[in-house]
Amino acid sequence: MSASSFFSRRLLVPAFAGLLGLASCMNSQTASEAERPAAERGTAVAPGKLDVGSLLKRNIDQLRRQLGQPQEASDELVGADPNAEQLKSTKGEGWINTFQTEGNTLVVTFNARNRRVSDIVLVGENEDDLMLRGGLMMTSPDYIVLPLPDGGGESGKVKGVRIIPRRK
Repeated sequence: MSASSFFSRRLLVPAFAGLLGLASCMNSQTASEAERPAAERGTAVAPGKLDVGSLLKRNIDQLRRQLGQPQEASDELVGADPNAEQLKSTKGEGWINTFQTEGNTLVVTFNARNRRVSDIVLVGENEDDLMLRGGLMMTSPDYIVLPLPDGGGESGKVKGVRIIPRRK
C-alpha cells in the first residue's frame, strides 16, 4: 500500500463517519419543534374549549341549544327575538343575542326571519388569546377574522375579534 493511498483512506474514514453522524441528526426534531403554531395548523381547539368556526355553521336556534339562553330576556324592549313590530321595521336583519360560555362572551348577529347567523364577535382585549380561545385561524377557508380596534387606531388594542362566515 502506498503512502498516498494510506493517507487518503485515513482521511476518508473520519469524513464518512462525519457524514453518517450528520445524516442521523436530520429529522430528529422533537414534536414540539416540528409542529407549526396551532393557529396555522387548522385548529386551535383544545378539548372543552370553543370552536367558533363550527358555531358559524349553525343557525341561531341551534346555537341557543348548544350555548344556552342568551342574556337578552324575551320581556325586554330588545329581547332575544324581535316582536312583530320590530320584525317589520328591521326585516329581521341584524338581530343580536349575547351568550356567556366557558368564561367567554359571544355576541351573535343573525337574521330573525331565516335564523342564519351572520357573524360572531368574541369579546376580549388580547387578539392572540382570543384566536386561541375561539379555536380560530387567520387562514381558514370557512371564515374571515377581523380584529375590532379599541379606540385610537394606533393603540393596537382590540375589543374583540369578529368572525364572518365565507359563503360558498
